[in-house]
Amino acid sequence: MRMKTWSIVALVSASLCNVASAQDPLDEIYGRAVHHYFRGDVVTAEALLNEVIAAGSQDPRVYFYRGLALVRNGQADAATTDFQKGADLEIAGKKVVNVGKSLERIQGPHRMELEKARSQARLASRSKVLEIQRARYEAMQKQGGAAAGGLVVPPQVGVQPSPLAPNDPFVTGMKRGEPTPVEAPATLDPAVPVPTGTQPATETTVPAGDDPFGTPAPNTPPASDDPFGTGN
Repeated sequence: MRMKTWSIVALVSASLCNVASAQDPLDEIYGRAVHHYFRGDVVTAEALLNEVIAAGSQDPRVYFYRGLALVRNGQADAATTDFQKGADLEIAGKKVVNVGKSLERIQGPHRMELEKARSQARLASRSKVLEIQRARYEAMQKQGGAAAGGLVVPPQVGVQPSPLAPNDPFVTGMKRGEPTPVEAPATLDPAVPVPTGTQPATETTVPAGDDPFGTPAPNTPPASDDPFGTGN
């Protein structure tokens, strides 16, 4: 019973492998090219990879390994072009593959050159994303409303600041940190006559009878009360 189970599993695995290779036969040629590359037969590896690229492969690994083969064949400039093309395909993601896993055995200066191309492609992709976001933001600012996946609050028309609270930062139209200057009260001009009833009191003479402290009015005392006996 156990032998039958293992047989079924083996048949299913083989069927899946056949289906996968039937879906993308270029993967098989790519695998053969990598095998020849690590055996040292870079000429055959380059020829096989040329076939895969000519067939329209979007696999970044194909360009990476053809670039590596070109470097070992003395074609450094062509290899740099392949590294850049492979990095662009990796960023585009038209065919998702594990690039890091496939390059584990590649070390040394050739790997450094390849990684430089991958880094430049990532930076260029980020710059492009930032440019798109900046253009979208400028478009939203010009339209003053919703635009291309963003939302902008429309401007409020006809809203005036409240005259009762000129320094209130929560009043629409005011800016926090910018208080409205308040005009100082007008001073009185001494050359202009003040209307009756509005003249401010300067000095008030309290009648003697109304003096709460009983102080007599500043009058001349009578002669009889003269302490020096003056008859005048």
